Amino acid sequence: MADVRAGWLTAWRILLITATVAGLACLTSSIGRPWAYFTVQSNVMVTLYYGWRLIMGRRRPASADVKGAVTLYLLVTCLVNYVSRDLENPLALLDGGGARGWGNFLLHYVTPLMAVADWAAFDRGRQARWAAPFAWLGYPLLYGAFVLLAAPHLPRRYVYPFLNVERLGWPTVASAAAGVLVAFVVLGYALVGLRRLTAPGPPKSSQSASTVSERR
Repeated sequence: MADVRAGWLTAWRILLITATVAGLACLTSSIGRPWAYFTVQSNVMVTLYYGWRLIMGRRRPASADVKGAVTLYLLVTCLVNYVSRDLENPLALLDGGGARGWGNFLLHYVTPLMAVADWAAFDRGRQARWAAPFAWLGYPLLYGAFVLLAAPHLPRRYVYPFLNVERLGWPTVASAAAGVLVAFVVLGYALVGLRRLTAPGPPKSSQSASTVSERR
């Protein structure tokens, strides 16, 4: 039974990596400087993480903190895109969208949902620390600094409208950035809570032994 479960897990993660690589290939061929986008960077992280997990197998225990970080970044990628598109049906991206449409669909919706499913279903024995969501802010903060400093060299100068200092001004950008960071923390704790809700309970034998011990 364990071998069958391990086989399904391997197949699932190969499918996740395949979807991510396909999405990255589609966007790379259809937009300028794809490396500048949070979407691309977060999906590259997922590819590297799950590629490493497939190579290492059971030889290295999974870190819930690392897995939680890459899952959170994809979840934010999904929700920000969905909200910025006025809650439009994600399938609309495929209507005549070509490679760019497929890339956006795969990287904004398919891979995030698969990553969240993996977070909830596998490696449940290891829990993320309660303080982890604040540690997970490290990369978003660095990315924000990167966008602001490298803006003159980026494809659209400011790849995300809410970071456009020239048009919005520093107070508005700072408020928007703070709101995004709060969203990261809230969603991070949602992932930690989901993980703990789906964590396997102690074996029945352990529970029985504990009950007997308490009665004594």
